[in-house]
This record gives sequence, structure tokens and C-alpha cells, in this order.
Amino acid sequence: MFDRKIMAERLQAIRLRKSAEVGRKLTQADVAAAADVSRSHVANAEGGKTGISVEAAFKLAQFYGVSLDYLTGLSVSELQSARDMVKDADERSLLRMWRAMNDGERAAMASVAERLAEKSGSADAA
Repeated sequence: MFDRKIMAERLQAIRLRKSAEVGRKLTQADVAAAADVSRSHVANAEGGKTGISVEAAFKLAQFYGVSLDYLTGLSVSELQSARDMVKDADERSLLRMWRAMNDGERAAMASVAERLAEKSGSADAA
């Protein structure tokens, strides 16, 4: 069963952590503007008073770099943020291509990547 209190507590804690990361206090209005949601959505979510839309929850999760599972209490781990996992547009593009491949294509791509890594390793040793 969904517990709004878990989401409220996690959103408050994440906002405080994000404030420390950016070096200034982030208000609910700051978060709302950055995540492209209304301030009332942020206030309602942090207050646990009413539910918020899935779209608003998704945008907040993206802004904070955590999963929706974490925000809603389905996961105890924030997991690695998407920003940490995928560094740039090229990596995102490669990930999209990988996901679109069948098993044979993935095996071939893995083989090519292994050969490139071996060449890179031998060049570094020289």
C-alpha cells in the first residue's frame, strides 16, 4: 500500500541533501521551477497531504536523480542516478542502440567492445 509519509520524508531529505550539494537552501519554489512542476505539487508531496500526479513525481525523481521506486517506498536504495550512469548524449545514444538490439547483435557488439578494450590496454602498457 502506498504511504504518502514515506514519499514526503524522502522528498524533504533529498531537497536538504541537494541544497548541500548546490551550496544554498533550495526552496520548494526552486525545486518546482527546476523540475517544471507547480510549487503546490512540491508542497503537497513533501507535506504528504494529497497525492501528486505521476508526471510530477517522475519530474521530481529526474530532478533529484533518484528512482520513482525509491520516492514511493518500493525501494530502500536511491540507486545510482541516471546522471551518474550516463555521462553524455553519445552514451545515451549507445544505450538506446544496445536496448534495441537482439541477442545476436548484442553478442557481436560485446565482442567488438572487448577487442577494443584489449587494444586500449595493450597500448596503455606500451
